Amino acid sequence: MMKRIIPIISFACALCLLPSCQTFLDKSPNTALDINIDSEDKIAELLTGSYPTASYIPFLEPRTDNVEERVGGVQSRLGETMYFWEDYDSEDIDAPQNYWNECYRGIAGANKALELLSTFPTKTERIKALYGEAFMLRAYLHFMLVNIWSDPYGRSEDSPGIPYLTKPEKNAFVKYPRETVAKTYEKIEQDLKLGLSLINDHYYKQSKYHFNKRAAYAFASRVYLMMGKWDEVIACADYALGADAGTDLRPWIKLQDELSGKREQLAQSYTAPNNPSNLLIASTESRLARLIAQDRYGATTQVVEKIFKRKTIKDDDQSGDATLIYPFVYAPAPLRNTRYLVKFDERPTLRETSETHPRGLIVPNVLLSVDEVLLNRMEAYTMLSRYDKAIADLKVYTMKKLGYEPRVLKDRYTQGSTSDYSVYAPFYGLSVRQLPMIKTILHFRQMEFFEEGLRWFDIRRFNLEITRSSRNSFYRPLKQNDPRQNLQIPVEAISSGLEANPREGNNHLIRH
Repeated sequence: MMKRIIPIISFACALCLLPSCQTFLDKSPNTALDINIDSEDKIAELLTGSYPTASYIPFLEPRTDNVEERVGGVQSRLGETMYFWEDYDSEDIDAPQNYWNECYRGIAGANKALELLSTFPTKTERIKALYGEAFMLRAYLHFMLVNIWSDPYGRSEDSPGIPYLTKPEKNAFVKYPRETVAKTYEKIEQDLKLGLSLINDHYYKQSKYHFNKRAAYAFASRVYLMMGKWDEVIACADYALGADAGTDLRPWIKLQDELSGKREQLAQSYTAPNNPSNLLIASTESRLARLIAQDRYGATTQVVEKIFKRKTIKDDDQSGDATLIYPFVYAPAPLRNTRYLVKFDERPTLRETSETHPRGLIVPNVLLSVDEVLLNRMEAYTMLSRYDKAIADLKVYTMKKLGYEPRVLKDRYTQGSTSDYSVYAPFYGLSVRQLPMIKTILHFRQMEFFEEGLRWFDIRRFNLEITRSSRNSFYRPLKQNDPRQNLQIPVEAISSGLEANPREGNNHLIRH
């Protein structure tokens, strides 16, 4: 059945001017769309095949302050260009272009599903649920695109967004406008609200691989966090977390007792669908499990100690042990001074391979988790100056994960200084009282999502600078409002008329 659906996705992908679909442009659009998808089951299959199979982690994590140059690591052009925030445009399963392609392929699938659903005269409960999944998927994919290739929300009124596609095109070459980031978010929120009202878990056989109800509200909490809509963050997080916020958190201290030294079991447990902390999982084709351990640009002993072994909570003697790292840290032989966290399990399958597409390297990625939702709510409480609530969430978080409750009084979380006030510059601003708690939450977020790529989104929304210890000729520090915070639009899309992102100096596209 899936073989009959793929041509539709491929054609719609080509309509987004994506290189991987160029061969399909020789076919007649009408013929390509003349495929019989006439049942709820077939539309469900179409949506299942529309989730992205590319990972953003391999090209976002090297851009963060979680990485350094590893002596003796495997050199790669992708790792090098991402580490120095250079532009890169080449075909590879782990390249930005592939993720862009996969997002628009998924959007095309969601749009086709919505078109097909509109032809059913009777809106059964399952039809409504399929509508909900399609809206959520379309919102999520556009959200990821705008947060990788456009300015953060709120930075500028006229910041270019990304093309927001709401229908399957029947013409092969269509020039899409970028509009603005604000307009892109407006459309994301519209789809988000529709999806939340229609999602129904009853029809999923494996709910963790679909936008189930809790995953949908978790995603909503992330969207509203980016927008600075704090009440909405809390409302969505409340639904996703339930009455006891700590029940489904990832229990690091328990894993240390049960799985320490068992690398394969650790990796499998981290992304397992039966792990209650995982809300949405994607099966991606990636070298990620190998890159994290072997690439020249990755975590070193110094980085791990700097991030995980410094005090997390001001004036709390115990917080120096709040590492969130055990039992996941490993040292890959034969590299020296190198560390990595075991979070990714490579599951080979029998498929055709090539140099740029070594198919069969299936690596599950956790896209949404309970842990993120609680941290989102913590931050929202802080921004509303509801410090008691934020601290209560922090205590739940540390108790479940680390087995201890901070002994710090409330005033320690709200006694800030202006010494590093300008370092954190979100569009909504921060008060001196809010800053200490926000810094604490950001530190926990950095540890929680280490090697998962999400640190890059925090760097962008707080406009943080990054300084590397490098003598490479490519190197220029990443500054506040640096245009390199946005990845460059893929060259094929630019060649077809899509507006490029601005660049300074001689930052050129790196190609093989």
